[in-house]
Amino acid sequence: MTTRPNEYQRVASHGRGGAGNIAKDDPTNYPKPEDLVTPTLKSDKYTTGRGGTGNMATNDPQHPELARAAQDVESKPHPEPQGPKHYGRGGAANIIGDAQPAQRKSAEAKRKSEDSKREDNGKGLLGKGKDLLNKLGKK
Repeated sequence: MTTRPNEYQRVASHGRGGAGNIAKDDPTNYPKPEDLVTPTLKSDKYTTGRGGTGNMATNDPQHPELARAAQDVESKPHPEPQGPKHYGRGGAANIIGDAQPAQRKSAEAKRKSEDSKREDNGKGLLGKGKDLLNKLGKK
């Protein structure tokens, strides 16, 4: 019967992978609850965004939640826009939405009407080609 290794003998993988990232697990490196507390800002100004003077804001010590919200990387989810959606750099091929199925239907109807006109005029291209070859063969 095998015994379970104790905590100091466990092997853990760190980083993105590879043999250099495998080492013995060290429980003292785990974050403690006090490490996870979000600090409050003490300075008069704070930065948001990527930098630059346009991203400097004045800190209000009475409302620290405003500064915290301004520095959050994740924002509230945006509502899904209604109607057609535009993707890419532009052009009709980059528009997806409600109007597209109607355009497809109208294009299909147009193609069908053109096909029926060709059939109504007599023969299609193949039939006309056969007629031409028959005329040439009779001469």
